[in-house]
Amino acid sequence: MLSTADLFSAFRWWAVLAVLGLAATPLTFRLLRWLPDRGYAFTKMIGLLIVGYIFWLFGSLGFLNNSVGGTLFGVAALVSLSALAWVGLRSNSPADPDDRQDKSIRHWLAEHWRYVLSVEVVFALVFFLWVWIRSQNPAITATEKPMEFAFLNSLGRSPDFPPLDPWLSGFGISYYYFGYLMTSLLARLAAVPEQIAFNLAIAWLTAGTAVGAFGLTYNLIAADKGLLRRWAMILGFVAAIALPIAGNMEIVLEVLYANEIGSDDFWRWLDIRDLNEPAVASEVPRYETSSWWWWRSSRVIHEYHLSGRAEEGLEPIAEVPSFSLVLGDLHAHVLALPFAFVSLAVALTWWLKPARPHLDFSDWFQAGGLRWQVREIAKHDGALLLFTAIVLGGLSFLNTWDVLIHLFIIVGAFTLAQWRGAGRWRSGLLRQALTAGAVLAVMAILLYLPFYLGLRSQAAPPYLLPMTMRPTRLAHFLVIFGMPLIAILFLLAALGRWMVMHRDPNPGRRPWLTAILITVGLVVVLILLMLFLGWLIAPSAEAMPAIQNLASELALELPPIAADAGVGERIVWGFSAISKIGPEMLEARLVQPALILLLSALLAAVIYLLLRLLQPHSPDFDEGWESIVSSSLPFALLIIATGILLSLGPEFVYLRDNFGQRINTIFKFYYQAWLLFGIAALYGLAYLLRRFRVSGLIATSIYLLALVGSLLFPYYATRSRAVEYRGPVDSEQRLPSTLDGLAYLQNFNPDEYEAISWLRKNVDGAPVLLEAVGGQYSQYGRVASTTGIPTLLGWAGHEYQWRGDTPEPAERDKIVRALYSQSDWASTEALLDSYAVEYVYFGQLERNTYDPLSEEKFEQNMDVAFRNNTVTIYARPAEGAN
Repeated sequence: MLSTADLFSAFRWWAVLAVLGLAATPLTFRLLRWLPDRGYAFTKMIGLLIVGYIFWLFGSLGFLNNSVGGTLFGVAALVSLSALAWVGLRSNSPADPDDRQDKSIRHWLAEHWRYVLSVEVVFALVFFLWVWIRSQNPAITATEKPMEFAFLNSLGRSPDFPPLDPWLSGFGISYYYFGYLMTSLLARLAAVPEQIAFNLAIAWLTAGTAVGAFGLTYNLIAADKGLLRRWAMILGFVAAIALPIAGNMEIVLEVLYANEIGSDDFWRWLDIRDLNEPAVASEVPRYETSSWWWWRSSRVIHEYHLSGRAEEGLEPIAEVPSFSLVLGDLHAHVLALPFAFVSLAVALTWWLKPARPHLDFSDWFQAGGLRWQVREIAKHDGALLLFTAIVLGGLSFLNTWDVLIHLFIIVGAFTLAQWRGAGRWRSGLLRQALTAGAVLAVMAILLYLPFYLGLRSQAAPPYLLPMTMRPTRLAHFLVIFGMPLIAILFLLAALGRWMVMHRDPNPGRRPWLTAILITVGLVVVLILLMLFLGWLIAPSAEAMPAIQNLASELALELPPIAADAGVGERIVWGFSAISKIGPEMLEARLVQPALILLLSALLAAVIYLLLRLLQPHSPDFDEGWESIVSSSLPFALLIIATGILLSLGPEFVYLRDNFGQRINTIFKFYYQAWLLFGIAALYGLAYLLRRFRVSGLIATSIYLLALVGSLLFPYYATRSRAVEYRGPVDSEQRLPSTLDGLAYLQNFNPDEYEAISWLRKNVDGAPVLLEAVGGQYSQYGRVASTTGIPTLLGWAGHEYQWRGDTPEPAERDKIVRALYSQSDWASTEALLDSYAVEYVYFGQLERNTYDPLSEEKFEQNMDVAFRNNTVTIYARPAEGAN
């Protein structure tokens, strides 16, 4: 049972979000007024986004401090903007004649009170459910949690922006930290300490994702005039469970395997690591233990090198939100989840709105063309365009991987709307799409320019690398995405069959041929890009050893090349290398083509349907046509196509990072594909049930069966996590449930907990503290992580990930060793001065790390600020002290 203090902390957190949502309601109603729910489901996310953006922007420009006062200024700014929107909504003479408001906010809320109540109930139920789940294992330890806690604590302690890097003193955070800023903002407003805020943040992100999925599904279905509103509500509730809470199909396999269901040959064929050996009978199934069996659900893809050697360690990450939220990492991809739905709602708004801006850079060079376009956009679409840029820029600041995906969807929705408005495809539409994309990208960069100016990244040319592994097996892909793909396959099949049975009114056109040519052309481009990138990087000093090792593993003989060979020789050698390795890469895709063929077929089907749906038809063409064409279907097809592209691309290329594998590309792309496929699937079920009843009933039955199976994951994983932290249910020593993320430290290392608590309470500002340095994903950097006080160096590997090639971590590692090991005080003092070190921490980890260890010099020359059985904290004497 949670303590009263924890319950009140959770209630305050929920109340702050409720107030921000209420404050943002008039503004949201104005900006997203073309959505059936006027954007109500997204008010909490939008309120937090606007407050966080204003607070950060004014703080970055030096007008606000990182304080409660600065936070309240952001809230006041939100209220002011909403007041202006309220005035606009009450006006009877809107500037845009197509923007007539026939209902006041109060009238709309009164008329749609059931929907409003549903949104609030979904949010509250999921929030407090996840508060309880987090209380079962609240420990902020292991995986990426120390990094995330370090950022959160630093944001609570740094005087301004960018916040100080807690693991590299003297530097600002070089990471997309907007989500941590918003979490810190909520913690201030709710008066909740960071160790509790960490777990409440996971709870609100789960609830925000659930209500975002509910709202987007509702709006997509309700905007379709042929579908019933009750289906929108029912499937909205399903979305609130299926997208954030349900796992993938690995849990079903886990249960079957543990209960020895399925032959040994089947499990070997399926070849999911940990499930590919003959099952061994066990008294207690693995999924009922406290082991990390649930980790396997995020590593379904068993990756193989071209030679057939299994990849050990750098397997592709295929997380789904349920895994992330049960794990409890407050990582960037999780912090961005609710705001991804805001972005999709904005894209749907661009599709549904009746008046659209004319964006075409070719007209800007005509006399007065640019001025006319700017005036028209400002008059009709300026607020929405600005808000779109704020959302896109915010996504980049939250999790930079997501921004290009959502820019593609928003520009795609804008282009489809232009296409529908024009009645036919014109060459100018592509130009308008490029213009819209460029305008939004420039606006988003300018709106968040202080962030980009301070960012240092590992990203470097050529940014893309060729995928030199065997392709993903279809079986593994279906284990991850099988549940939503059921509905999508039925939807595309039913629509395709209907289209084939009803002839094209323009017999001269062959949309099916165009769709096939576009799809085949895309695959060919991806293949050529893969080979070109291989040739491009092969001659580089960095890639040459890897190419030679790959050739050796494949028993291919490459021509010798001298270490000091010139550029021309290297280029020729690279071409020779790829001419031998390239056929092996192509052969692997020919031997294992199932996934690429399926994705290509689905993409061709989507393109064909869009070509048929958006082409002009005579009024008397077919009585059934209007029942098939809907206002939402093209948008649903757009997000399906985006999910397909996100799945297809990593089979040929991946984004460059320090891992040298597609581990992160699969991770970030599949994560967004899960959301897109999930929303499209639920819309597809509503569409099928209304228009293709038999197919709809079959698809819905299979989908619901898969959903029930997938819900075994949060059930068993939550139980395992609880036993892992609290102990067995029947144990007399079972730990109490709590939201305090540092309670584990109090239980298992009380001396360290006491020292860290002293630092949190007694050390103000951001002085530099010295602590031991060691590997990442370890206990090292724990003092900076738990207090936000900057240390000389935390996890060096992560600093390289954030900053790219920099000598600073390697140099500081030596400095820290010298400070702890050398006995000469004069040299030590010079180094302490050079790095502005104010505190030196001595715990068991420091004593176990450094040999020799010279603690006497600190005892003799510094003040003892804190001491207990195993921890001593030394402080530099105050200036002028004896």
